[in-house]
Amino acid sequence: MTNKNGMINPEKVLSQTLDELRITDNKIKQNTSLLVKNLETSNNDEFWINIMKGIVVICDENKYVFSKAELCDFLTIGARGLGNKKYETIVNPENQLMNKVVSDAIFSIYKDIMANYDNVDSDLKYYYPKIILNIISIIRRGSDISGEKVNLYGLERYYLKNKHDVVDKKLDISESIVDVVQKTDNGDEKKSREVSSLQNMIPVSVKENTLSKKDLVSNLSVITGRKKNELNELLTQIPEQDYKKITDLCVNYSKLQKYSKLIGTEEFSHQIEKELGKKFNDRQLQHATISIRKLKTYVENVLDGKFIPHGSHGINHVKHNLEYGYQLMGLIEYRRRKYSNSYNKN
Repeated sequence: MTNKNGMINPEKVLSQTLDELRITDNKIKQNTSLLVKNLETSNNDEFWINIMKGIVVICDENKYVFSKAELCDFLTIGARGLGNKKYETIVNPENQLMNKVVSDAIFSIYKDIMANYDNVDSDLKYYYPKIILNIISIIRRGSDISGEKVNLYGLERYYLKNKHDVVDKKLDISESIVDVVQKTDNGDEKKSREVSSLQNMIPVSVKENTLSKKDLVSNLSVITGRKKNELNELLTQIPEQDYKKITDLCVNYSKLQKYSKLIGTEEFSHQIEKELGKKFNDRQLQHATISIRKLKTYVENVLDGKFIPHGSHGINHVKHNLEYGYQLMGLIEYRRRKYSNSYNKN
């Protein structure tokens, strides 16, 4: 799994993992390899989580349904890694009680999959690898893919709740999983190209719209239900980049309201595609839908400074994914660099 210089080779690790899972589909192999080839390898747990995440992303895009044996193998390999390195050494080699807690939870999940997975509706089976990916993430770093911290004692409870929410169609976990693996260079470039191509189709007048501070605060008050004097104070404390994004969203608030009413209908995609002059794929529509539904949460978390960066790349994945949805719809502009045009906050 390492090259002649002793460096980890992500593509070789991926190939061995797919072999262990007995996934032989050539398209999945090729696309996953392209996705993970530039993964950062300095953090073993983050690297491994992203290998597993890459597999889930490509299988999801190709509508690949895991068998119950493959799903159990996915959990085993995700928790333990390849070879003989057991997950207990990753959790805490000195804490035998915690190791048993994890082992018992995994065994219970195995039993549930073996007993009930075959009876699950085929459409819902697409969600199960995503739930298992979150379990793997919790075991290895103490939080799920979205960054929500979960105590290892609550591992089985977390699994059961998410499984039941899937069945009841209340679970929406695609925002942090269905997207490309964030830490790959080629993934970021693909995302950049998608957003840039869409932004180029937005009328200049829309891009250049600005709001006065008074109108901005008024719109934010409608979105959040907060008092204007509180919002005025919060706006002076957030970074310039976030100020610009919130301004863009408020400029386009009427459009957001229109899209919100159309979610769940065929007209939703038709309206977006008509205005942008470009077709959206299922993944992009999922991003757009999630971002619209979570507008209030996004705005409030930005204002309150709750999107704490995590990981070696210093980004918050929930924030990053929500902003990607707004960018796809042309509601905020895509910028890889610092903003050259400053906004007057006074």
